[in-house]
Amino acid sequence: MTSQVELMPIDQALGLAANPRQIDSADYLRVLDSLEAHECWTLFFDLVRASIKSDPKGSIDNFVRLIKVDILYLEDVKAASQTSRELIQSKKMSFSDFRIQVLDKVLESEDYKTEGELLTGSWEVFSKREDQIAAVERLCFIFEKKAHNESLLHQFYERLRKMQPDNAKALRYFRNLYSQSQEWSAVIDVLKRLLSSAKHKQEVFRYAQELAAVYLYQLGDCREAIRYIEEYCAGSTLDTSTIHFEAYYRLGDLDGCLKVLRSALLVVEDPETRSIVHFRIGTIYEQLNQTQIAYENYQKTLELNDNFFEAIEGLISCAIKLKNWVTVRDWLIVLSEKTRSPDLVGQLRAGIQRLDEGMAHATAAR
Repeated sequence: MTSQVELMPIDQALGLAANPRQIDSADYLRVLDSLEAHECWTLFFDLVRASIKSDPKGSIDNFVRLIKVDILYLEDVKAASQTSRELIQSKKMSFSDFRIQVLDKVLESEDYKTEGELLTGSWEVFSKREDQIAAVERLCFIFEKKAHNESLLHQFYERLRKMQPDNAKALRYFRNLYSQSQEWSAVIDVLKRLLSSAKHKQEVFRYAQELAAVYLYQLGDCREAIRYIEEYCAGSTLDTSTIHFEAYYRLGDLDGCLKVLRSALLVVEDPETRSIVHFRIGTIYEQLNQTQIAYENYQKTLELNDNFFEAIEGLISCAIKLKNWVTVRDWLIVLSEKTRSPDLVGQLRAGIQRLDEGMAHATAAR
């Protein structure tokens, strides 16, 4: 606001300010600069207000001057907010224009507290609903990320949800809020609304997966979890296999579990992850008493990860069921060589010895 021109003597400025009609446009800014420099605020405000009244359709500069003085010099944000309301209404400003032409000029860098106070007092006077929504979204951002205020944050997210029921930012806020308070039916309602209003496929995948997780882990509804995974997550870049598998497993649907695991093998390339999938397939086939197929999957597990101890145990278990005692002995030796626990090594060697004795006894009895 300070002019680059030499400052007008204060006596001359006071004299002109007392008779505003005698001030020509060339002297107007010089008078204001002098009044500002000497903090003659009553005359300053009277002169600017007179200029606004005489030219209602003029530029917004006069409003900006008043707002800036209220904030920087007088620390009267309430008055600045009232002037902002007048400006928005008289110029029918959009929120975007208000930010660029007013806020960016009157606020110090990152003065989010003052910005929040200004917008709190003026957002309602934007004539278009989309501008009101944009202003309230900005307030939510400020109170959540910059000038933390839980009470006002909740208040404005409530307003945002009422103004625009499908507003994604508001819905995500309430999803988190309801999750923290474990109001799972409310979380489900919010996620369904987010899913129905999702504009991008990735959002559909994410919200459907969240719904499936809540149904499975919080409500114990395995069938709904499966439905959301299979109906909405086909082709998802997100890993839904854990939820999908767990839901089928809890239902006791082992064929469903196998379907999920086979699908995972089609997309998983990492050897360690593939070894885990083959191990799970092995455990399922073992439960189905298809021991030979289980054995083959445990073998594949070990080929992909030779330190997968549980797979060796699975191979031993299957070999016992198949009564292939030589194979049992071979895998017990492998396990004893990989085991670091002296106690366990001792137990395995004792088992191998008993097995040798049993096989020798069986051979002699033939």
